[in-house]
Amino acid sequence: MSKNIILISLLAFALFFGGCGTKRQYFEPAEINGGIKPSGSLSSDLKEAARNGAALKNGRVITIKGEEKSINLEEDESFFGEFDGKFITAKSGGSIHVKDDGGSLVFSTNLNIMTASASLDKETLAVITSDNTLYIINMDTNAVIFQKKMDVMAAVDSRIAAPYFLGSLVIFPTLDGKLAIVDKKSGTLVRNVVVSSEREFNNVIFLNVLGDRMFASTAKRIIGISPDNINYIDEDIKDALVTKDRVFVFTKDGRVLLCDLELKVLSERKFPFAIFASAAAKDKLYILEKRGYLIKSDLDLKEFEVFEFTSQIDDFLFMSEDKIFYKNKFYALE
Repeated sequence: MSKNIILISLLAFALFFGGCGTKRQYFEPAEINGGIKPSGSLSSDLKEAARNGAALKNGRVITIKGEEKSINLEEDESFFGEFDGKFITAKSGGSIHVKDDGGSLVFSTNLNIMTASASLDKETLAVITSDNTLYIINMDTNAVIFQKKMDVMAAVDSRIAAPYFLGSLVIFPTLDGKLAIVDKKSGTLVRNVVVSSEREFNNVIFLNVLGDRMFASTAKRIIGISPDNINYIDEDIKDALVTKDRVFVFTKDGRVLLCDLELKVLSERKFPFAIFASAAAKDKLYILEKRGYLIKSDLDLKEFEVFEFTSQIDDFLFMSEDKIFYKNKFYALE
C-alpha cells in the first residue's frame, strides 16, 4: 500500500471517529403534552424581528403589544418599535424616520450610518448607530442635543437593547458593554456604568427598569442597579426577563435561573441541550426552544409542560407578552 493511500485512509478514519465524538446533541423532552395550533393568520410572513417589534414582508408591522399595524414600510426599511403611539423606522443608508399610526412621516433625519437601536419619548428621539455613536435629537427643532461616539466593537450580538427614558435621563445600552446615562435636557453625560468588558459581542442585549431598580445584560453578565448597591451574575447568557418580583436569566447551556430583585438565585431549572429562542412571561413563563418546542412553566419554576410548536424554528420569530408570531401565523399564549 502506497504512502498516499495510507495517509488518505488515516484521514478518513480520523474524520469519521472525530465526527462521531463531536456529534451535536439536541433537547429531547421526556414527555410532550400536546401541540400548539395557530390562533390566526398574519397578513404576510415576518421579514425581520427586533427587541420591540417585527416587520412583515408586505410593509406592515407587529408592535410590542402584539398588534398588527399598517405604516407602509419600504423594502429596505427596518422597524424599531412603537413609542407613544409613534413608530421608529430606519433605512440602511442612514436615514431614520418617525411615523404616525397611519404611516405618515412625522420626523426624518439622516445620520449617514445604519441605526442599531432607537426609542422615543414625546419630542425626544434617542438613537444608537452601528458605529456606537449615541444621539439625542429634539424632533421639534431638529437639534442634536447630545452626540458621543463610544468605543467601536469588531463584532456585536444581533440582539441590541433600545435606549430607555427614565424621567429626565436617557439610558443608552451601548455596543461596548456600558450604560451611558445622559441628561436629556442639558445633553450632559452624567455617568458611565460598565456592564461587562469583553472585546467582542459585548453589546447590552437587555435593559429594563422595575421600580427603583435597573437591570442590564450582555452575553456574559447581568447586573442589577438599585439605590443601595449593584449586584451581578456572570454566565453565558442567551437572554433575560424581568417580571413582577422576579428576574429570569436564560443561559446558553439550557438553564433557566430564577432570581430575586437582588439577583440572588432562588432556583434553577435545567433543560439539557436546549437552545432558547425567545421567552415571555405574565402569569406563566413561556420559553420557545430552537428545535420547535414551547416550554410552559409556573413563575417559580416548579412545574412545567412541553408542547410541540413546529418542526424547527429556522425563521424570524417575535414574542409579545401574550402571543408568538412566526412566519405568517400567530399563537395565543394561554
